[in-house]
Amino acid sequence: MTRKLIVALHGVGSNARDMMSALKPLTAQSDVVALDGPEPFHANSLGRQWFSVAGVTEANRPGRVQAAIPKLLEMLDRVAQDYGVRRDDLVLTGFSQGAIMTLALVAGGHFHGRAVAIAGRLAAEVSAHAQPANVLLVHDRDDPVMPPPLSVEASAALSRAGHQVQGASTEGVGHGVGEATTTIINRWLAAANLENAA
Repeated sequence: MTRKLIVALHGVGSNARDMMSALKPLTAQSDVVALDGPEPFHANSLGRQWFSVAGVTEANRPGRVQAAIPKLLEMLDRVAQDYGVRRDDLVLTGFSQGAIMTLALVAGGHFHGRAVAIAGRLAAEVSAHAQPANVLLVHDRDDPVMPPPLSVEASAALSRAGHQVQGASTEGVGHGVGEATTTIINRWLAAANLENAA
């Protein structure tokens, strides 16, 4: 079985080390590389972010996401080069703000591989001409920060654009990455390996 290379994007105010810890159960069958957001988080000296949430609104969020994409693409291409693979060979996995960035890359046609968005939302225009990606959306039913319908809306928008989207729900995790979350991801990746071997 070929091991996948997961590149993980943390939530706002967190960091790569915390994300690696949360995704440790995935290392049984995949290699995991967690990235630090390029910007410091203003409310926590140890935290990082992919874009600033200070004064963020529904109206200005997409612009901030769009502005953060070029730097993230540079980071992903550096990891891909280091491991001798293509960008689309990565399994892009984001939580919360990291999931927002993950979905934005898929929606904008910047990433066509396998992508996992945990507790995310779509904050980017969906290109109708992008090569399809394979996307897993995981959301807890009791998430108090990112309402679960946001994943439903993202699924519908990406599916209409031709992406292969699968949704899954957890219970009792809240806004986080729990054992149920990583179990779902491991099963999804295992199924992908079986498909590729067939």
